[in-house]
Amino acid sequence: MDIDRRVRTAATLLIVASAVGCGPSDESQRKADSPIVAAKASVATQAGEVLGSRREAQAYFDNARTAFVANNGAVASNALRDAAVFTRQQADSATAPAKEALLSSADELEKLATRVTTGAVKSVKTLDYAFARTQFAEAQLHCTRALTAWQAKNAAATGAEMMMLVDHFERAASDAGQSLATKTQQTLEAARSLADKLTHGGTVVPADVEASLAAMDKEVHSLMTKTAKLKT
Repeated sequence: MDIDRRVRTAATLLIVASAVGCGPSDESQRKADSPIVAAKASVATQAGEVLGSRREAQAYFDNARTAFVANNGAVASNALRDAAVFTRQQADSATAPAKEALLSSADELEKLATRVTTGAVKSVKTLDYAFARTQFAEAQLHCTRALTAWQAKNAAATGAEMMMLVDHFERAASDAGQSLATKTQQTLEAARSLADKLTHGGTVVPADVEASLAAMDKEVHSLMTKTAKLKT
């Protein structure tokens, strides 16, 4: 009887051990994961709202450039003035140093519109360089907003602002005809990768975000300084 009892006890322990080893059921796991899934969905929604409310001057720039190349000064001038109005509106909600850069670009676009009207502008590069300076001012604006959002522990807004920062930086460099060094490209890729994680509720190392924003701010300042000297 003792042998039978030991056999039955061993069998019972084996069954219990097997049950424990199987872990939680699929249903239990789904319930445990649901708050995480919901949190990620919420972050993605918030980021989408920030990106969805994005406003930019690119359409005005495109219209101005196309009209200028087609020798339609009147249309080009109107588009440049629209871009100036938009840029000044962006400055209204900006803080230093982006505010000053945006106001400076708005003034430049207004003066450029007048010069185009009088036929004083001979090269489309004059427009491109003005656009580049405005794009860098926008990049600086989004860098400032990203830092503010990060300090407020708003990961979704931080990611969205970082995406726009990288976008404006790349447009500015293109308009300015500036090729990007390998290190700069790596800085952009790192910022884009972090932005993607932040906008989708992914896990990031806080120090990496702060370092990325600092590196992007440095890159923006460096190319803004170079672009300020471009003339035609």
